[in-house]
Amino acid sequence: MLQRKLRRLARTLAISAIATAGVTLAGTKPVLAEFQIQEAGIEKGEVELEYRGAYHWGVPQVTDTNPNANDLLQSHELEFSMGISDWWLIQVTGGFDQPLGENLQSSDVEIESEFALLKREGDGIALSFQAGYEQAINHGVQVDGNPNEFGFGPIVELAKGPFLLTLNPLFTKQIGTFADQEGLGFEYGWRGEYDFTKRWGLGVEMFGEIEDLANAGSFNDQVHSIGPTLFINFGGDNDEAKGGDEDSGKAKAGDDDDKGKVNGPALTAFSMNVGVQFGLTDATSDTALKFQGSVSF
Repeated sequence: MLQRKLRRLARTLAISAIATAGVTLAGTKPVLAEFQIQEAGIEKGEVELEYRGAYHWGVPQVTDTNPNANDLLQSHELEFSMGISDWWLIQVTGGFDQPLGENLQSSDVEIESEFALLKREGDGIALSFQAGYEQAINHGVQVDGNPNEFGFGPIVELAKGPFLLTLNPLFTKQIGTFADQEGLGFEYGWRGEYDFTKRWGLGVEMFGEIEDLANAGSFNDQVHSIGPTLFINFGGDNDEAKGGDEDSGKAKAGDDDDKGKVNGPALTAFSMNVGVQFGLTDATSDTALKFQGSVSF
């Protein structure tokens, strides 16, 4: 009974911490939610609540000569995910953003599935495939609204000891009234992370977007950024390797060091990362502060 109460308390504190962080970022100005790296680990029955946000400085304006500029001052995402099986995960995400010169408002709702194709324990390669649909919320806009979008692509993890490389290439296709795309779009994110302990690590992340591969334009007309990130993990099972089949401090229900003991509920794990992104092109904001916090159980 005491253990159950402690788990509930830890869960409540973790969720409160995520909410507080989100309110703090929103109150201190900007945030960008596309700074997300999807991981390949899936566990049956595991539920995760996640907040992502970012705030931008030196935001470029959308003009005739710079039509693909990322003009967001801040953005936020709240995500719910659940492992239906050890090979299939579903996610529902709500987005909020504030473009330059506008107010913060809801922007989209996304439904996404992830399918594990190759799992690993410890060192090695993990491979998953993700596909999703994003419904834009345009608040009665009649012209120049945001299009709906399909997205699909692999999730690749390469692990060796304390080092983990994660690759997220994603192809997109706009649909609906406001679609303005001849070919496919392309977005990417990659992360190189070195874990000094099971509690914290440092890494480098890079993100980018080409809105239309058929009309990609020059590198300077595209959105690209790179920067350092600090990773912190609390709770979960400390005996598992980072990023493995029981990765990121998340413990499976029933895991126990002493065989023969009765299986128990999954442990609560809380993780967060904070980073800075530096724009590499004229279409990208000069700098951005990003935050991500999640609780899983």
